[in-house]
Amino acid sequence: MAGRPRVRGRRGRDPPARPPPRGEPRARIHVAAVGFEVERVVEPIVADRADRAYLLTRARDDAARSFVDEVLRRLARAPWPIEVEVRRTDIWDVFGALAELRAIFEREARLDRHAPDVVPLRVNVSTGTKITAIAGTLACMLWKGEPYYAQVSRSWYSGLTPKARPVNDVVTRIDPVGVYELRAPSADLVEVLEALDRRGGSLRKRDLIRELGLDGTSAPGGRALSAQAQHSRLRGRLEPLEGKWGFVAAEREGPRGRVRLTPQGRLALTLFGRPRADPERSAGPRSN
Repeated sequence: MAGRPRVRGRRGRDPPARPPPRGEPRARIHVAAVGFEVERVVEPIVADRADRAYLLTRARDDAARSFVDEVLRRLARAPWPIEVEVRRTDIWDVFGALAELRAIFEREARLDRHAPDVVPLRVNVSTGTKITAIAGTLACMLWKGEPYYAQVSRSWYSGLTPKARPVNDVVTRIDPVGVYELRAPSADLVEVLEALDRRGGSLRKRDLIRELGLDGTSAPGGRALSAQAQHSRLRGRLEPLEGKWGFVAAEREGPRGRVRLTPQGRLALTLFGRPRADPERSAGPRSN
């Protein structure tokens, strides 16, 4: 292929003899969801001389399996070792896609958007589903990531079932996608969302107060605060969560009124909740 696209500012780098360990701040990491395309996945990874690539796919029997296999074959032929990991997730579910992306960002120590001297994790938002593209863009806005879009010279889609071919499409250039930083709610507000999630997504206010330890019994001396003081402390958290963020909905006034986690609140937990342990979720071949 003539005129292989290059990523601006990434030329002239000699790749290491073996991939760097996870969490290495200078490692070049790519994430791409694999749909019915090959070059759009492979070319940016190769052009960037990536150290490691995570491929998101739906399931072992997914219709795009032959494309995943072809991507793996192409990356295995790179003149330097690219570690490749296939991660299976629901590519049609924004919560699942975001959770998978967060696990990758966490594993590669890229959760701090403002960390100095760290190479941003790069996310291909031109492949996979619209859901994975949205999730990838959001992940880059929240954490230390750079989304990009691989332009192709022509479309090869037709009414027929797609098949992996020797050349499916031709990548002409790789464009960065500008994103803005997303602000996260404070830790004490996230704590409310986590408490609601632990208890099924809905609690009476007085139960939520106890769940959060806002009754004062956990303070030195263990003396409970007055009911008015307890509800004042809870109100200080619920007002921004409901009015500013839309993460909770308070139903009825008074101590028996319930607080419910909204769909936006569940999404916020995926983005801002405490990172969960990331078991080895690789479900496909690796190239070392």
